[in-house]
Amino acid sequence: MEFNLYEQDWSKYLQLEQSQTEIRRTLPRGSHHLAPEQVLLAQKARLIEAAAQCIHQKGYAATSVQDIIHLAGVSRTTFYKLFQDKEACYFHCFKKLSTSHLSVLLQAYQAHQANAKRAFEVATLAFIQQLTVNPVYANAFFALAPYSTAAVVDELNVVKAHYVSLLAYWFSQLAQNIAALHLTQDVFKIVIEGVFSYLRHWIIQGQVQTTENVHHHICYVIFSTLGLHDWASQHVLRLQ
Repeated sequence: MEFNLYEQDWSKYLQLEQSQTEIRRTLPRGSHHLAPEQVLLAQKARLIEAAAQCIHQKGYAATSVQDIIHLAGVSRTTFYKLFQDKEACYFHCFKKLSTSHLSVLLQAYQAHQANAKRAFEVATLAFIQQLTVNPVYANAFFALAPYSTAAVVDELNVVKAHYVSLLAYWFSQLAQNIAALHLTQDVFKIVIEGVFSYLRHWIIQGQVQTTENVHHHICYVIFSTLGLHDWASQHVLRLQ
């Protein structure tokens, strides 16, 4: 039977702040018997969620620490106990999200690595699906990341470099009769830059295209750029 990517259960890959959010929602007010660490964990989760909401609505520059603590219902003292400043809070969120996305991609790829084409398609789709789990987080900490701070932009370049290396390694592992081209590192950089830019635009627009169409577009562009035209054509046909 043909393996259908769009009928798979991706829930095992799609986890983002789930346990912390649950703690946040069930944290009792007033007197309770929770350990201080649990309280602090819940407060941190509230601050992260509030930061996401504020930045999603107002952008990074227009969001203040006061905005975040007001929405979170957490004191300024607690905020500065957890984060040095707004930039540190944002950097923490960005790092957590980007690490989660990389982990999702690697898990999905490794689960299907016996079939190079399928592994790449599954990993790409899992990454895209991860961006739909929490659209507010995706916008605040992925799409708007290039417009935040110098430290985040530097880290974003590190993240992109990881994906460039992964794509180059994956391509190098293909049998010579499948991938006969010798490609420079710049080709892989251009591909990753293009994919990130496309996904940012998709998120900022409110994910107006379906996940499936976005997946086909990305796979088509990557496969065709890498000279894998037969694989690419299968995706462009799905869009017609």
